[in-house]
Amino acid sequence: MSVGTTTDGTSGLGSNGQEYSVPRATEELFNTGLLKNPLVSRNLPKEAEECSKSIRFEGNESPSIPINWRFAESISSLKGLEATMINILLKRKYNVDAKEVVINTDHAQLFVMSAFLWVLDPDGEKVPFGSPQKNALKEKYFPDYDLHGAGKTPYRTAATNIYRCKDGRYFHLHGSMNAHPTQDSLGLPHDNPTTTYEESIQPYIDKLSQIDSATMQPLASDQFKQAGTICWTTDEYKTSAHGRANSHISLWDIHSVPNPTQPPCWWPSIAETGPSRPLAGLKVIDLTRVIAAPAVTRGLAELGASVLRITAPHVTDMTSLHPDLCWGKWNAHLDLRDEGQRETMRGLILEADVVVSGYRPGVMDKYGFSQEEILELCKGRERGVVVVRENCYGWNGEWSYRSGWQQISDANCGVSMEFGRAMGNDEPVTPVFPNSDYCTGVAGVIGILDAILRRGSDGGSYKVDLSLNYYSQWLVNSVGVYPDAVWQDVWNRNGRLVFRHYHHMGYTIPRFMKMLTDNAKDVVLKDEFFENRPSRLLGKPFRTVKPVIQYRQGPVELRYNVSTRGNGIDKPQWPKDLMTELIA
Repeated sequence: MSVGTTTDGTSGLGSNGQEYSVPRATEELFNTGLLKNPLVSRNLPKEAEECSKSIRFEGNESPSIPINWRFAESISSLKGLEATMINILLKRKYNVDAKEVVINTDHAQLFVMSAFLWVLDPDGEKVPFGSPQKNALKEKYFPDYDLHGAGKTPYRTAATNIYRCKDGRYFHLHGSMNAHPTQDSLGLPHDNPTTTYEESIQPYIDKLSQIDSATMQPLASDQFKQAGTICWTTDEYKTSAHGRANSHISLWDIHSVPNPTQPPCWWPSIAETGPSRPLAGLKVIDLTRVIAAPAVTRGLAELGASVLRITAPHVTDMTSLHPDLCWGKWNAHLDLRDEGQRETMRGLILEADVVVSGYRPGVMDKYGFSQEEILELCKGRERGVVVVRENCYGWNGEWSYRSGWQQISDANCGVSMEFGRAMGNDEPVTPVFPNSDYCTGVAGVIGILDAILRRGSDGGSYKVDLSLNYYSQWLVNSVGVYPDAVWQDVWNRNGRLVFRHYHHMGYTIPRFMKMLTDNAKDVVLKDEFFENRPSRLLGKPFRTVKPVIQYRQGPVELRYNVSTRGNGIDKPQWPKDLMTELIA
């Protein structure tokens, strides 16, 4: 039986004559799809192979989640590469030899669904965070920034979904965080008194059935500036001009910006800097929203970095994600339309080591904070800067300007089409969890560690480019889907539930979580994979997924210096004590 099946057969994961094993397949993917993958290995430090030998994978032999793509193997192997890069940093900066790391593949797959698993005060009232009993905490520390009410009604939520077009092709419509432009593009009202799921999607079904997909694409992308894509097959994406323009990149792209006045360096030391918190004292500016880019900066915070997230009062956001993705971050407001506040931002960047941006391509350019402008701002200081940008489609090719989300990347690269086909229908279905978001986050941590190591040995500054499509390309080409017998087995064990193209994530996620609880609770949802994380800010703990990378015998301690919180809670300044809970 083959270990895994990719769409083009290039992964190198061939038959091994043994029954399928998730940990064993992960180890093969780790070695073949990452360490020996030419598109990945060219960016890796010379010590990568040696430092990877201490990484060990364990877990249940059989897959648990009824999705045909090998999500557990993907996230587990990426976490293995992150641990490898941490080991290299320990060796170079702290003169500590690589330590054994254990990654449990059952635990690791919870990483891509962590936004749906946290519970506030697990031993207390045992009521949802949005309940009246906890509204006071929510309003104080997680103010609602859904400024356009994108998720307020089933009808608005249905603006983000896959629909069949007049020409028989499928189009992933996306309402982003403001459904109005998407509705305007279809000539639909902004509100509709629908109450059921079926009623809410019907107006969109009717409208898209009258429009060819080739007409819908420029209408969404160019005229109304909304995310949206034709749902391509994996082969269609790879042979497209855009797919070819980005085919030379895998997971992250890094570019050196040499500067003779910026010699090799690490970052200013603080008392806590050491192998237990390897990034302690590293200052990171976070200009991100939603999941992928925030997962990058959360990953740096887990390693000890000091992260200052900057948003603005007039910028809409997905508040429901903040309890999961704002751990380790101070959150402050700056209105970049104001020159005085732009000057404050410039001052913050001049003290930072890393700047991460995840807004639509070109947005930060309007305010003087493009990748090149940040490099220019910092070129006169002694310490180089790492400037990171993340988008959906990739930074080359004719679609690079488009905005996008996890569902859009899945649909664009053929991931959604293969999930729908696995369930017996020749149609795309979004594969339930924001896997490409969270895995892009891990790829971003790896890429930034790569840049930090290069700055430590060679000096200068670095540009790091991330993209949801970079990850999705790797998923298709190097990870692949389960062999059919393995897929049929896990699908059978979970009731062979069939989802259709018009079932959006608001529909599928609750049903998948119930399936996991009913059929795989003892494997996937083990207590040992969770921790009660204290929140000094809220005065109540969170029960949430514990860090995936486990140093069983030290020295690395993965945790967060500050509690999670929502937008605008803190002052826009670096605190004197980088381990302090609150600025204000």
